[in-house]
Amino acid sequence: MQTTEFFVLLDILLALFFAKLMEEAMLRLKQAPVLGDILAGIIVGPTVLGLITSSENIVPIAWLGIVILIFMAGFEADIKEFRRYGSKAALVGLGGVITCFGMGYLIGLMWGFPQHTSLFLGAILTPTSVGVTVSTLSELGIIHKETGYVILGAAVFDDIYGVIVLTIIYSLISEEGLTLSNYGPLIVGGSILALIVVVMPRFTHHIERLIVHIRISEAPLILLLLLGMGGATLSAYFGLTPIPGAFLMGLALSGIHSPEALRTDFEVLERVITPLFFVLAGILLNPWVATPSEAEMTLILAIIGAGLAGKVLGCGSAARALGIQARNALGIGIAMMPRAGVDIVIAVVGLSLGIINQTIYLSALSLIYVSSLLTPLLAKALLKHT
Repeated sequence: MQTTEFFVLLDILLALFFAKLMEEAMLRLKQAPVLGDILAGIIVGPTVLGLITSSENIVPIAWLGIVILIFMAGFEADIKEFRRYGSKAALVGLGGVITCFGMGYLIGLMWGFPQHTSLFLGAILTPTSVGVTVSTLSELGIIHKETGYVILGAAVFDDIYGVIVLTIIYSLISEEGLTLSNYGPLIVGGSILALIVVVMPRFTHHIERLIVHIRISEAPLILLLLLGMGGATLSAYFGLTPIPGAFLMGLALSGIHSPEALRTDFEVLERVITPLFFVLAGILLNPWVATPSEAEMTLILAIIGAGLAGKVLGCGSAARALGIQARNALGIGIAMMPRAGVDIVIAVVGLSLGIINQTIYLSALSLIYVSSLLTPLLAKALLKHT
């Protein structure tokens, strides 16, 4: 008799096997491994083979994988450099959010959708997938340069902006309107995370002493992993998604003097678990649910185009206005294109409330794959000599 445990383990086995198989193929083609992970999800999911028809078995471990990736991005960063480029990152992210929201809202009105649907469509286009961005920057080796800090910071700010936009729009279309109960938790959560970044670095030497006195051999790995998960959990609790918390906790701990063995252990953990998040993104696509009409296909293409162009124009223009060299500014805009995070949350909320239809939802999913597949290719061409 086949048990629940059997199906859970089988799905994880298939996802990881195909992920590594496709990563190998991408590396042989001199492309980013993350492309292989996404394609693996498309292959094992309902789009091609249908070996994994439900994503429920992979979701928990996939989220753990992305938390590890984002935590390590913060942990390996230089908090002084991040503070140096933080204002630029915030403005670059804001430029992309405003442009994408405006384009999405206008498309909704042009296609005759009601006001609340158009607002939700604009909100869906605002976030950036920091996971694909981090993976791309790591592959290019620029994550610790000015361009990398701006992109990474802007992507993290985008997650926060996206949640704020969703909260405001949801409040506007609800009977309650804008109340403290709607956005109060976001303010509290954001304040706590900001406090962690300011206060935690002062206690890093105490954490180092604690690690030395713990007898468990893997104490450094376990302690830092628990702190990273704690930051992600706290962030999610206040409705900010796990991403900002994981990154900011890693950034707050970046001053810890860690041995090379610790980084090696984290890299192994990351390479085993993190691919499952990108595989999950591929599994979620199911183009066979409904065949769009010609008019619906035009809408889907318009939304995809707005999602891509909005980030390139909005983030790229903001970066250029801040004095960043033109080629790098364009590269920043392209690196901000990926989706697969808060945008999915916004789309699911809109669909469940009946505010958006299946066509808009399919557009949001399609944007995830087009942007996630294009970004590593274009960013590699523009930013490899940065």
